[in-house]
Amino acid sequence: MKKQISIFLSLLLFAFACGKEENPFTEKMNDSLQRSVSWRNDTTGIWKSAGWWNSANVLTAVIRYAEVTQDKSLYPVIDDVFEKSKHYQVKSEDGTHSHYCDNYINDYYDDEGWWAFAWIEAFKLTGQQKYLDMATVIFEDMTTGWSDECGGGIFWKKNPLHYKNSIANNLFTLTAIRLYHATQKPVYLDWFKKNLDWYMQTGMINTDIYQVEDGTGKDCQPNRNSHYTYNQGVAIAVLAEAYLQYNDKSYLELAEKIAQATIGERLVTENGILREMNDKVATSNDGVQFKGIFIRHLGFLYEVTKNDAYKKFIIHNANSIITNDYDPVSQSFGCYWYGPFRAENAAANSSALECVIEAFTLH
Repeated sequence: MKKQISIFLSLLLFAFACGKEENPFTEKMNDSLQRSVSWRNDTTGIWKSAGWWNSANVLTAVIRYAEVTQDKSLYPVIDDVFEKSKHYQVKSEDGTHSHYCDNYINDYYDDEGWWAFAWIEAFKLTGQQKYLDMATVIFEDMTTGWSDECGGGIFWKKNPLHYKNSIANNLFTLTAIRLYHATQKPVYLDWFKKNLDWYMQTGMINTDIYQVEDGTGKDCQPNRNSHYTYNQGVAIAVLAEAYLQYNDKSYLELAEKIAQATIGERLVTENGILREMNDKVATSNDGVQFKGIFIRHLGFLYEVTKNDAYKKFIIHNANSIITNDYDPVSQSFGCYWYGPFRAENAAANSSALECVIEAFTLH
């Protein structure tokens, strides 16, 4: 009888092992992550071939990878970035002189938002208070960008203050609510509501086509026809957070309309692969980062709604990335998710990696 039971259990385990489908994203996801880590500058902690704000997003991809794989070996990498890059030398726009920025505070409020978001995620992953403390320092500086011009909102750039746009304001709003979740301090919820209420009446969400415009002109009117994937992504995350906070379905309905317009028609190829409207943007130092940011926040929207269309879209794009946009020599991804692979680049690699990570979690 014991022998029969043993044989039965062996057959059962064999059947389970044979029936367990291997995740198709694992190998290239791991290769891409390792390549990303190898591209860091050992002195500055920042990623080679990626800009300052891009590096915050590369770090966010590393943090997300560590979260979904439970790979604690990446914790020292996160800490090394933190310790080395919080006092960072940057060049002026014309390249004529350099200065240092401390605590991730520089002349661009959206840059600050990306770093604040990264350190909130690092805190959530590791529990180390210093990361959350840094995010609060950064956010405090972001509040200095608020003005009554155009009725409110923060500027994109300081010294001098210039241009109120979607990305800076939605990052500010999203950082505020995430800090509120982490600290339960009412001041962050107040900022979330204040900036959300202002943004919703600016017209930067174009409800004719359900796309987020880039910003407003000097006349405080929204510009048109500058639709970038990352603007859509951060906006849908803000709207989803507003729904969760206030239980107001109008926010969620708007988020879903923006998501559907983006993945169903506006910013996809005929085969349903995410792209930028303008190829010059798609291949630019900034633009190569945009698509991964959209997918990150579409993944959040999927968590909230469980809308299967978002899951299918993420997996479809990730399949295209590992099939058409992977370079076996550099073991990295490029900026054209539909292929072919184009040039080694830390920002482009991390952007595509974000999509593959999300697909890995959904498979």
